Amino acid sequence: MKFSTSDLTILRIRCSKCGQHTEKIVTVLVRKDAIPCMTCGSRISLSTPTNKILIAETAASCARVGEALIKGLALA
Repeated sequence: MKFSTSDLTILRIRCSKCGQHTEKIVTVLVRKDAIPCMTCGSRISLSTPTNKILIAETAASCARVGEALIKGLALA
C-alpha cells in the first residue's frame, strides 16, 4: 500500500452560502461529491471547478510527500 500524507492533511473548503470554512481530511474529500457545512448545514459541492482542482492538487501533493518520506526512510 502506498503511503500518502492525505490521511493526515486537513483541507478547508469555504461554504458558498455562509462563507465559513469546513475542514475535512483530504482522503474524505477525494471520495465525496459534497459535504455539509459545519456552520449552517448547507451542502458544499466538491465538484465545482475550483474545489475539484484544490482537492486533486492537494491529494497529488500529499502522494508526492508520502513517496519522498518512504524513500527517505529507506535510505536511512
